[in-house]
Amino acid sequence: MNELIGIDPSLAAYYAVDFLIIAVILASMRKLAGVVGNVSAQAELAERDNHAFGISIAGAAIAVAVMLMGAVSGEAANNPASEAFIMLAYGGVGLVLMAVTRKVFDHISLPDISIHKEIMRGNIAAALVDAGNMIATAIILRAVMVWVDSNSFIGLLFVLVGFLVSQAIMVAATAYRRHVYARHHGNTGLQKQIEEGNTALALRFAGYRVGIALAVTGASGVVVYGDTQLIASLAAWSVVAVLMFLILTVLAIVIRKAVLPGINVAEEVDNQGNVAIGAIEAAVYIAVGFLIAGLFG
Repeated sequence: MNELIGIDPSLAAYYAVDFLIIAVILASMRKLAGVVGNVSAQAELAERDNHAFGISIAGAAIAVAVMLMGAVSGEAANNPASEAFIMLAYGGVGLVLMAVTRKVFDHISLPDISIHKEIMRGNIAAALVDAGNMIATAIILRAVMVWVDSNSFIGLLFVLVGFLVSQAIMVAATAYRRHVYARHHGNTGLQKQIEEGNTALALRFAGYRVGIALAVTGASGVVVYGDTQLIASLAAWSVVAVLMFLILTVLAIVIRKAVLPGINVAEEVDNQGNVAIGAIEAAVYIAVGFLIAGLFG
């Protein structure tokens, strides 16, 4: 019977170390969110009943957990102490990158509004796009970690490069969505709709970003990681990741037309705030992302 079990008992100490560090990081998410936002998390959640703040924390917790899945998937270190040190390094870097991606999102992708301020005033739409952004970034980081398959500081360098690539793709994706929105609605900006609390649009926007992230993970299955050709491997991964992003965008448009025939999606989501249509669109993007990840990942 033992030969059917894939867990090595000799690695029990490593599993315990990884689990403990992950539990501590996740348990600290609420406190960290309060410190970063310079607010009392307890007051926002229990006194002001700020639903947007709660959604943002939930997104951050999921994102960190997804990212740490990649950290624990690599080879075990030489000893439990080294494992703990490396896991803390990956976890710490992951938390920093989650904070950085929020800054990039706030100041580069959507520079005309403050997502953080909108969340503090209870804007659910802003919280949804914030959560989607962090989860999408974490999905790509996890894919890079699994691709490298090495719990080492060289692997950490690859994660940093993967993060930069992910942010470039996400900025491009946001620019594309803003362009599409402007084409349909003239000077009325996508950012203005988020500021005004269009939950349907926020759902679609968040789903699009998560779908892109899932599709990008397919690059990890197409490109072979090579220790002796680090730059070439990274360059190839980046090119394929962009290609997966483009494939998802085209496929999602085709499938959306098949799933929602005869429906003016722009009118329903952008003007009427139809949450049902926005949720279906988000599901289409995420479903296509899963399919691409499954085929190539």
